[in-house]
Amino acid sequence: MAGNRSDDIVLAGSGGQRPSATLSALFDQTHRSTSLILAIDSLIIVLIAWDFGSIAQSYFGRAALLIWAVPLFVTTSIWFSYRSRRTWAYWPAAMIIGMAAVIFFLLFLINLYNVIAGAVGGLLFMLIMGYAAFSSFQRVRYHFSPLYKQGYNTFIPTPEADLEDGEMLAACPTCMAVLAIRPDLLSPSDKCPHCKNPLVSEELARRHGWEEE
Repeated sequence: MAGNRSDDIVLAGSGGQRPSATLSALFDQTHRSTSLILAIDSLIIVLIAWDFGSIAQSYFGRAALLIWAVPLFVTTSIWFSYRSRRTWAYWPAAMIIGMAAVIFFLLFLINLYNVIAGAVGGLLFMLIMGYAAFSSFQRVRYHFSPLYKQGYNTFIPTPEADLEDGEMLAACPTCMAVLAIRPDLLSPSDKCPHCKNPLVSEELARRHGWEEE
């Protein structure tokens, strides 16, 4: 691995990025998947607001519709704008995903308590909520990446011309920091200079028979 490119980004150790893949294409892929997660998280928040609105309707009448109508309008506006890469929607979208992550984590804790108490039927839901919370927190972290923000607001530069022989661009699978790597020299001991997490997963290392140095 040559140089500290922690301010750039791509996908390292993910098993199969082509050398011709550009940062722009990788950003587009990440942005599309993040937009999908934003849509799902927004729907969940609106459904929760709908439940609260249904309960409050007996007390406030039709005014209780605002409890879910306002979140529906706000989340829909943010999703459409985020999908179109409007500048103002960048952090509001991250806040929605973060809010959903907190909800998922609370549901995970509730189900964890129930499982410990003997209600093993909630084990699957607990695992799903745990994964959903982790995945959403990861997406929030993407928004703190300088290159992800740059790609969202303007464009992503393509520094392929600066690569040495045998190098290719790949992104850290944890923090999305862009790195220049030598695939033939990559090992489980290599860590991202930005987040210090391994660039190669244990599963991928076992699959290819790589041993940690």
